[in-house]
Amino acid sequence: MKFTTSDPDISTIYNRIDDGTYDLQPEFQRGEVWTKNKKQRLIDSILRGWHVPPIHLVAKEDNTYDVLDGQQRLTAIRDFVLNKFTIDGKIEPIDPAITELNDFGYEQLPPARKRSFNQFPIRVFALTDYTPDEPHELFFRLNQPTSLTEAEKRNAFVGGPRNQVRGLVAWAVNEGLAADRIGFSNARMAYDDLIARFLLTLEKRSLTEKVTAQRITNRYRSTEVFPDETVNQAKQSIKFVLSLPLLNRSGSRKPNKATIHTWLCMAAKLHRHDLLGSYGSGLADVIELVEQSRVKSDLTTGRARAVLTVFNDRATSRVADVSSVVLRDLTAWMLFSDRVPLSTGATPLPEEIGRAWKRAGQVNADRGLYEFAMAVDWGEFPWL
Repeated sequence: MKFTTSDPDISTIYNRIDDGTYDLQPEFQRGEVWTKNKKQRLIDSILRGWHVPPIHLVAKEDNTYDVLDGQQRLTAIRDFVLNKFTIDGKIEPIDPAITELNDFGYEQLPPARKRSFNQFPIRVFALTDYTPDEPHELFFRLNQPTSLTEAEKRNAFVGGPRNQVRGLVAWAVNEGLAADRIGFSNARMAYDDLIARFLLTLEKRSLTEKVTAQRITNRYRSTEVFPDETVNQAKQSIKFVLSLPLLNRSGSRKPNKATIHTWLCMAAKLHRHDLLGSYGSGLADVIELVEQSRVKSDLTTGRARAVLTVFNDRATSRVADVSSVVLRDLTAWMLFSDRVPLSTGATPLPEEIGRAWKRAGQVNADRGLYEFAMAVDWGEFPWL
């Protein structure tokens, strides 16, 4: 199999689509599946002069070509030139020159803009001298499904917040953040996602604002770095969690992403009140109890067991919901206050926590504790 390389401009590519030289619908291709939004993003990339992935064609004896890879891109270009959709001038990052073209169709483009669009080159590889099975194999390899995680997508934002997260991940790995200790690896940048969410939670100082993937992406897009105080608080909390004895004990239940976020937030709260040194060992004991209760249900009885059940339920389902984040924090602090003697005036917890235990005795402890959390604004700013 050989490749012939060329760089035709969009005007040439459109004409070849229009006259049938490029067949967008050979029998092995899927239908047109790109949404309008995806098409607009491709046109936006072209208007910005950004790189567009190359097109792969299969040359035929009649001097026509089947489109092997790039069908959706070529379809988007064709549809734009045919005025089937308009420009979205509000795509991030905002470019004032493109914002001025918002809702413009191809025919409405100013002459200079239209020429620039038409002259935009796209690399084309044409397959020649191939055996019957080679195009199919290449098609398969080019189109193997690869779905990027949100953390992997965010990693393309080269800037302050992203660099801080990457730096913290590297530091944490050096401190002992590893799959054999915490129960999950950094495959698909899971550690980056964990630390980014934690930093955003610390910055907001609240558990009641849902940290969505879009919010993290918007923070990465910003040029404003996380404050030194936030990064230091995160480091101290991560260091504490990585020092937990249960992480080094063979056969111990390891934290999952949901529970480790809760432990980080609890450590951060104690650190903010200068209590992590005094009560860190007590928190470590509570964490061990909670983590082991996920596999041994007989570690507690009565209301404490009901509290642990709520925590464990919220650590395995609906884990990212605000209600789950709040309830994990509330139940963990209830166990902490019940098992760790606190000096008078030293507690960073609301005095109302004693009332929460009364809700734990209800038939539906989950509902009772959540109603209590909402009534006392548990986790509201400035919680952390």
